Amino acid sequence: MMAYFSQAMKSFSRSMAYRAEVWLQIGGNILFLLIQISIWKALLGDSITSGVGLKEMVSYSILNTSLSIILMTHVHNQVDESLKTGGIMMHLVKPLRYPFFLFADEAGKNMYKIVFQLIPTLLIAALLFGLQPISASHDLIPFVATVMIALLISFGIGYLIALVAFWFMTTFALRWTVGGLIKIFSGSFIPLWFFPPVWQDVANMLPFKFLGFVPAAVYLGKMTSNEIYQNIIVGLIWIAILYGLVSLLWWKALRRLAIQGG
Repeated sequence: MMAYFSQAMKSFSRSMAYRAEVWLQIGGNILFLLIQISIWKALLGDSITSGVGLKEMVSYSILNTSLSIILMTHVHNQVDESLKTGGIMMHLVKPLRYPFFLFADEAGKNMYKIVFQLIPTLLIAALLFGLQPISASHDLIPFVATVMIALLISFGIGYLIALVAFWFMTTFALRWTVGGLIKIFSGSFIPLWFFPPVWQDVANMLPFKFLGFVPAAVYLGKMTSNEIYQNIIVGLIWIAILYGLVSLLWWKALRRLAIQGG
């Protein structure tokens, strides 16, 4: 366990080398929020649609932009690079399980992002646009739980994409497709409240809504207690499914490396 914690700390330290980019990243987040909130102002004005008004949509946009900073779907970049350079073999001979190594590495990057990107973005956005406090104190623990589910699902999706590279050596097309599906069905830009019923049903059958819509809806108090706990259970089921697939593909990937003389 200490070895993985040490790896997370190393990853945090490496990320510190890019502090000069922080203000550009924060500025990009605020600019994106400005555009998104301007669109919602033009669309909603003072009206209420599906029980949601402009204030809720401003907070919804801020929450989703902040959450997107720490999602782990980009873990596939590191695996792609390791496969292209052959560095994957160096990782496999270390006394660390590669999937846990990757998770620890991403966790270290996330610690850096929370301190230097997420918190400043939240504070600046709250001052400029206004962020509603969480709807009720008893929703805090479910909100944190849904954020943790979002992180685990995002890592599972990113790692699943990465493992495909063991067969195809590149995952560009798959990354592009999955990225588009996440952008739409996570509700990060357009909440699922505004989806037609058919597409709401589609979104509810996919894991992507946990990467944006569910945490924000819990924060804003737009779910009943039953809906919250149902979503948490479904999220845990998706985690089990994704990590089952990941374990199977990882085993097959190791066999492929062994057959090829890796």
